Amino acid sequence: GLQNDPVTQFVSYSRSLKKNLGIGLSIVNDKTFISKQTDIVIDLSYKLQLDRKTDLYFGMKAGGVVNNIDFASLELNDPIFGSSISSFNPTMGVGAHIKGERFYLDLSVPNLLLSDVQKPVMDNIGEYTETVNAKLHLYLGGGYRISVSEKLDLTPSIFTRIVADQDALIDISTVADISNLVEAGVTYRVGTSFIGSVMLKLIENTHFGYAYESVTSDFSNVSRGTHEFILRFKFN
Repeated sequence: GLQNDPVTQFVSYSRSLKKNLGIGLSIVNDKTFISKQTDIVIDLSYKLQLDRKTDLYFGMKAGGVVNNIDFASLELNDPIFGSSISSFNPTMGVGAHIKGERFYLDLSVPNLLLSDVQKPVMDNIGEYTETVNAKLHLYLGGGYRISVSEKLDLTPSIFTRIVADQDALIDISTVADISNLVEAGVTYRVGTSFIGSVMLKLIENTHFGYAYESVTSDFSNVSRGTHEFILRFKFN
């Protein structure tokens, strides 16, 4: 409900290869006001079987990020903000995922190469704007599946994003799997919002999902929430 509010498109594809290898491709496009960012990365993974029911996956991603800040669209009479700025920065990330019969644990750093998002710009009297730097993001998560009955499983989980000089983002979730046909979940994002979601199995290997996030922070005065739609295919 906000003017020039953020919009994101995300597309990913992954598949397994021989010798415990996996490969994937993901494209993320973000637009916020006059700023656009497009991430294109290739993902590689290797599976190591620890025992009969537990696998450990190692992952690495490599690609690049295209940033564009369209200052010209503001039509300001200012030499610093008179033209657009475009840049390309490489991306390299690592992660690990351990999966047992009823539990999983995640650890990842999506980008180890911290480049300048916006480099300093000098105006006609020799003054510089400040540099905008990317920050290291660390992600931690885990969950455990509980069988309530033959047709109902519950999976409580926790997810944390840690960024330098910022408050940690913490999600506490529970997802109910009903007969492998419907997944319904609720998430509390600490101090920020509540999220409700549902994933439906329409036909074999095809799922459609919807989620709604209701804001509980100070932004609730100006935000009517966020809608998310998901369409997922699984190929044999």
